[in-house]
Amino acid sequence: MLDITADYKKIFRSDEGERVLYDLMKNSFMITSTFSNDPHEMALREGHRNVILRILSILKTDERELQDILNRGLETDGQYRNTGEWLH
Repeated sequence: MLDITADYKKIFRSDEGERVLYDLMKNSFMITSTFSNDPHEMALREGHRNVILRILSILKTDERELQDILNRGLETDGQYRNTGEWLH
């Protein structure tokens, strides 16, 4: 029997997965506001945000873990090139 929760954990608990999760959080309105004067744009932004909330929920991420992910992401943010490659 397949275990989707175990799959999510295997992917997002790796170093690479955590960097991807941080990138998703950064670009899907987890760190910034979803507010827009355009209600359709705001609904779209909320949809983006809800995907990340689902991932975090499946991973059972608590506040401390979330803060750790954000801190590590911020530390490595400057090492990320626009080409999509992480520097080693």
